Amino acid sequence: MSKDVENSFMITENFAKRVLIVFAGIFLLCCLKLCAEEIYISPAQAQVDREKFVAAAKQYVGSPYVYGAVGPDSFDCSGLIYYVAHESIGKQLPRTAKAIYSYCKIVPDSNKEIGDLLFFKTTSSGNISHVGIYIGNNQFISAISDGPNTGVIISSLKQDYWKGKYVAAGQFLKSGKQKEEFVDKEYIPDSGESSTNSMPEVRNISLGQKLKNNLYIDTSLLVDWSVFSPSSFMISFRGIDAQFHLRYAAAKLQPGIGFFLRFNSGMGLFQIPLIFSTSVNDYFRAYFGPVFSFSQGTLLDTEKTIKASVFPGILGFVVSTPALKIKDVGIQFVQDISYSTFNNKDDSALNFVESVSSGILFNTGVRITIPCTIFKKSPKNDSKKEVKESI
Repeated sequence: MSKDVENSFMITENFAKRVLIVFAGIFLLCCLKLCAEEIYISPAQAQVDREKFVAAAKQYVGSPYVYGAVGPDSFDCSGLIYYVAHESIGKQLPRTAKAIYSYCKIVPDSNKEIGDLLFFKTTSSGNISHVGIYIGNNQFISAISDGPNTGVIISSLKQDYWKGKYVAAGQFLKSGKQKEEFVDKEYIPDSGESSTNSMPEVRNISLGQKLKNNLYIDTSLLVDWSVFSPSSFMISFRGIDAQFHLRYAAAKLQPGIGFFLRFNSGMGLFQIPLIFSTSVNDYFRAYFGPVFSFSQGTLLDTEKTIKASVFPGILGFVVSTPALKIKDVGIQFVQDISYSTFNNKDDSALNFVESVSSGILFNTGVRITIPCTIFKKSPKNDSKKEVKESI
């Protein structure tokens, strides 16, 4: 290898190491943000978020009700809350009315504010089955499945039907008041409890419960390919990836961890990359981490033996389509591009062309995402009927 090429590669490798160090720093900052973001939101900032949330919800009044829909053209009751919170203020909530109820802080009726959520028991199961957004003056917006008025409408807590079904008000946003006059509480569901306007029994929300309500698991199955080898430009099949990932979705920069099972048939290599990730939203994710290989590989289109570097290991970026929702499960098409570091058998550096052709990999496939709240036990007789509206 010529000295110029070797120097060029050393510069490239040093640059890759610096990128990984910067990315690791970003990941740590995301984790710190995760811990601190709730603490430093002022009442004034919280009030702005509340008003944005309510204003966004009003834009969808008149949209039709469709069971399981999460917008933007149709909604069910929890789908409306889930979509508007995510799109207007970047808040990721659980997907079902019951799970949103467990996530929120229950507050006395005298302390409810615009942007709070109102919960109802509208089915014979005795569980929380309907949720709406409080907009002031005893009015709320929700998606209604049945009755003379259906779809996203504005209703009143003074209506006889809602008075008999109302359970409590809950907050998922910080209070917009200067002083919060309530304790962080959570409702204990009781299927035998009658629906009244009195305060239900409460208990402290655990940190574990808050984390679980915002954790999402996704699994991807991907086909690996590349566009060139050291000697030619040609799309080549490189193998198959199975990816497993856990993401905390309450932060704007969402930290996550995961691992791959990668069989790189193009190089005769089996690898397990361990990754630390940062997701901007459901559509963009970046990641990095060490790579553990269980054999030496062969450079593409050659018989030259090479081996993978543990660290710097892998650096990648993923884009995905909007999710197709089937109840709580999201299905997306994903495109991943990553770079992994390879060396000669004696640990010396590959030349620039060999490094790029062996290290750059494209991965195309499908991702399935589920919330951790899906693992909560629920009664078998839960009704799918959301609510009947009575004017």
